[in-house]
Amino acid sequence: MNQTEIETEIEQIGEELYFIAASPASRRLRSQAGLFSQIDVPLLITGEPGSGKATVARLIHSLSIRSGFPFTRVNSAALSSDLLESELFGCEHLALNGGIESRPGKFEQCAKGTVLLQDFDAMTSAVQVRLLKVLETREFVRFGQSTIGADVRIMATTRWNLAQAVADGKVHEGLYYRLSVFELEVPPLRERREEIPLLLGHFMNRLTRRYGVPPRPLSSALLEACRQYSWPGNLQQLEIFAKRFLVYGDETVAMEELKSQPLAETAGESRRGDFHGLDKNSTHLADEKSPLKLLVRHAKGEAERNAIARALEETHWNRKAAARLLSISYRALLYKIQEYQLISQDSFPFRGRGAGANQ
Repeated sequence: MNQTEIETEIEQIGEELYFIAASPASRRLRSQAGLFSQIDVPLLITGEPGSGKATVARLIHSLSIRSGFPFTRVNSAALSSDLLESELFGCEHLALNGGIESRPGKFEQCAKGTVLLQDFDAMTSAVQVRLLKVLETREFVRFGQSTIGADVRIMATTRWNLAQAVADGKVHEGLYYRLSVFELEVPPLRERREEIPLLLGHFMNRLTRRYGVPPRPLSSALLEACRQYSWPGNLQQLEIFAKRFLVYGDETVAMEELKSQPLAETAGESRRGDFHGLDKNSTHLADEKSPLKLLVRHAKGEAERNAIARALEETHWNRKAAARLLSISYRALLYKIQEYQLISQDSFPFRGRGAGANQ
């Protein structure tokens, strides 16, 4: 195993949350995230639903000077205008003693940290105007009170084409220009297929721990079918697929589920030419070679799994000692234990801080 390769592909950014960069698209995204983490400015994060925009925001926060302070998310589309305004700016209410009590909002609760506004284009115009004021002055006024400072970094995600939303009057033009100065696009899952086996392994292990059921192996054929599928719902759809497979445990049903929906060639990638830029002849040739590729990949994975299992056995499941024996980092070993579903006789090997993904 190559220690550097493992560490650059898998990065823990929170409890049960990892950023996986096993594809050129995600490595570029990771590089951009590192750049944006160094500049304390508002950031617009775009991408298809379920592509992992919130995970990218969390990554940027974890790399920034604000990492020691809170990170919070507010789903703008899930709250009414009044509730959203109270959630962000706070509110006042009548106390039991007849007095007035103030409840701080996220901009106060998250002081010096980061606030992620998910689907911010769902905000009403009144809330958008107040948000624009915060971006311009870093302060706001709560009802009947003095000015309150808002020392937070604001990131926002969007559901639709913002330029069109501005033209239709759904998004305040000034707010759009404030947020779109720096923009980061998260690529869809179909453009980072190399990560699908890692993500499936993560989802399966997380779900087995959550529901207390035994893990189910993922065959090479099923993994390859997942790699070829377009995943229009991105990571959310992938996790649902993993949950269904864990419950039903029927590979035939899982294969049929993938076949019953459009595959990569017809779901988006056809707009950019033939699959992976190959013509029909070269695609046929690749199909002829695919069993050999699967065999090599499977053999490599088995050898790696066996090496880790032996090291853990020799060290009596002392994971730090096993990591030194394997010449890899402790963090990489934890992830590999989860990926290969290695379990000690006493308990699950990966307690405490779990693993996550690009969600």
